[in-house]
Amino acid sequence: MITWLTVAPLDTVMVRDGRPFDAGGVANGVAPPPNTLGGVARAALGHDVERILGPLVVRGEAMAFPVPADLVADDGSIRRLELVERQPTARSDLDAQYRLTHRLHGEGEPLDEWLTATGMRRWLDAEDDLAPGQRIERRWTHDEPPWSPEARLGLARHQDGDLAKTSMPGMLYAMTQLRPRDDVRFVIGCVTDDPVEIRHDLVPFGGRGRLAEVSRWDGFDRVPQPPVDFPGGRVAVYLVTPALLADTFWRPPGAELCAVASTGPRPVASAQPGADFHRTRLLAWTVPAGSVFYLRFDDEPTLAAFVRDHHGDLLPHGSTQRIRTAGFGTCLMGRW
Repeated sequence: MITWLTVAPLDTVMVRDGRPFDAGGVANGVAPPPNTLGGVARAALGHDVERILGPLVVRGEAMAFPVPADLVADDGSIRRLELVERQPTARSDLDAQYRLTHRLHGEGEPLDEWLTATGMRRWLDAEDDLAPGQRIERRWTHDEPPWSPEARLGLARHQDGDLAKTSMPGMLYAMTQLRPRDDVRFVIGCVTDDPVEIRHDLVPFGGRGRLAEVSRWDGFDRVPQPPVDFPGGRVAVYLVTPALLADTFWRPPGAELCAVASTGPRPVASAQPGADFHRTRLLAWTVPAGSVFYLRFDDEPTLAAFVRDHHGDLLPHGSTQRIRTAGFGTCLMGRW
């Protein structure tokens, strides 16, 4: 069963990507990754959760989605790149290991925008102005991002000893924090065998001394539904959240990988506080949210089972490592 929780920040959110920075440097804040929300779920429920979906971003009562990587800014408008089948004589430096059958065609720059829930449904269905190769109307994107950056100055302090809570010499630094809009919440799905109960509705979130309010959302409409059919066995797998993958050119069993749209890797850090900090800390690269894997299935039952099992859920990875079940690789299935 899935219990959906909303997480409403009560202050700015201060989450770094985990890479170290020197005194006098600038630490850039990032959108809270799945493992951060996994810690929120543990604090609110009082125990670990077998699997977590999301986080999804909700504005008011509707979801917002990171713009898919195949949507680009082109001459003041938005265009969805077209997939073109590669000619047999075409060569690529990836061919020795990956022979991708298609390439993305078109010009434009990456977009740092968000699709509305309606726009996401139309993208999944590849309908009309959201079909590959078409220009996109601005009505399918939000007018402003879910959060705005705020520059802050910080001063590191001694943690213990006679100098506890006093400043450390030379440790003045700058930090970019994110201030969510008033109507923005994060939504996570807790997948458990038994019902769960919120034990603490105010939990730490997004930096020392910062809190978020956690509540159930029993009326939550999970995610946009997948298309009713996939002509030619073609499935576009869209990442709602970053994915921890052993290979960027990922494909599930029974499918051919035809092309990939991505804006490049993003780092993510994780660790458990306390005595287990050094044993559990992790710094890894992820495939970013908004990336798209273009697959082709030859077998209809295999395609149907894949969409049924993983739309709105996590990418298949076969790993029991806890961080990999904490929302990384939450995905949706569309056409191409």
